[in-house]
Amino acid sequence: MGGRPDDLEDSERYIAIPDKRELDLGKPLVLTFARHHLPDDYDKVREIFNRAGAYARFKDLLEHRGAVDRWYDFEQKATEEALKTWCVDNDIKVSS
Repeated sequence: MGGRPDDLEDSERYIAIPDKRELDLGKPLVLTFARHHLPDDYDKVREIFNRAGAYARFKDLLEHRGAVDRWYDFEQKATEEALKTWCVDNDIKVSS
């Protein structure tokens, strides 16, 4: 298994995968999860994400509510869907 290709910077051949923020997988995703999975805590989650250090406090809340696994499953599925959509939008064929 090789390292990075020598022509990695060739924008004709390679394209950078966007990060979570570019795919709208940050705060919007958290709020969608809270709305559907932690409706009684929705306002609290929204308040958490109005200050710095939000993810640590959000993870504490998830642990307290026993929802960590549900969050990770939700986040993974949303990430996969966002990346598939991004690939379609960028004419990138995805193999299974």
